[in-house]
Amino acid sequence: MANSMLPTCAQCQYCQQVGRQQTQCGKLGRKKYFCNHPKVNELKDKHGFPLFPFIGFGDMSAKSPLVLKTRKKWCPMEVTNG
Repeated sequence: MANSMLPTCAQCQYCQQVGRQQTQCGKLGRKKYFCNHPKVNELKDKHGFPLFPFIGFGDMSAKSPLVLKTRKKWCPMEVTNG
């Protein structure tokens, strides 16, 4: 599969919002998004420790969609396909 055909994190089926939306003083907060890909636990950083599968935050609205428009460097789909 070519790199241009891989989905971005916002379109990926493994990108899921975990937990509740953070709010402070009655203002809308943002949601946290994590990668739930089955192979994400097998990926290690440069020191050999497991990667933390945090992708990013949503914006400051009620729906709070993911703001990231690309993929992470450690994306399991990127590593397995390329």
